[in-house]
Amino acid sequence: MPHYRITHQTVYQHAAAAGAAWQMLQLRPRAEAAQECLDFQLELHPAAPDLSTREDFFGNTRHFFSVREPHRELSITSHAVVRREAPALPLAGLSPSLVEARERVRHAISTGERFLLEQYLGPTTLVPLLPGTRELADGLDPAIPVLAWIEELGRRFAEEFTFDPTATDVSTPLADALEKKRGVCQDFTHLFLSCVRQHGLPGAYVSGYLLTEPPPGQPRLRGADAMHAWVSVFVPEVGWVDYDPTNACFPAAGHIVVARGRDYADVSPTRGVFTGSYSPLLRVEVTVEPTT
Repeated sequence: MPHYRITHQTVYQHAAAAGAAWQMLQLRPRAEAAQECLDFQLELHPAAPDLSTREDFFGNTRHFFSVREPHRELSITSHAVVRREAPALPLAGLSPSLVEARERVRHAISTGERFLLEQYLGPTTLVPLLPGTRELADGLDPAIPVLAWIEELGRRFAEEFTFDPTATDVSTPLADALEKKRGVCQDFTHLFLSCVRQHGLPGAYVSGYLLTEPPPGQPRLRGADAMHAWVSVFVPEVGWVDYDPTNACFPAAGHIVVARGRDYADVSPTRGVFTGSYSPLLRVEVTVEPTT
């Protein structure tokens, strides 16, 4: 049963002292059928006596704190130990076709059986429903099982898009990433979501980590040593199925889930404001390693 130790450090450095800081964190790995967070600790410097925890609408754990003293540096370090197994994946042939799946989704939403699925079908600020993203699936047979359709779409992504951490940043519009055919896991996840939603499949954004060291004989997965992102697609009669468009694969034990939402804005690992300081330098370091 694989266990992983994860260390995630975020450091904000200010040219002049910040008067105060208010922060929201989403760093604790989720509890799911194939995953259990066995231990989680936060280290904050300067210390924050008002640290609090709550669960958001999507079931993610959020931590809130403030620093009310002047500081030149704010360090946030999380330590987690996670048990993670490879999620059970049904045979592709046991899933309905894309045509059947989207009809069943429409029916489930219209009858109120699964009305919450609708939020994963519409556009968001970070996932506009662009004509160009819908066309990424042009030529794929909608009559094949939907899991096979997702896998074919993923192979097309691998052929058409290039992983390039210099091509985009967190504020790059999705249309630009589509035009450049280059980007990082966040871009590919948003592009994939924009495509599948326009083809009638509810899609969610997943943030998490990848195992730092690859299994023996296997290539290193892109996105290691940083937060990673992939999609989760709702398939009628099967449930939510995760897929990693950056690496063109269904996630295995090395994909550790932290948060789920509609797009990156719902799951960002850190978010907050400072007073008396502008544009601090940001440094992020992530290590994921297997442990016994």
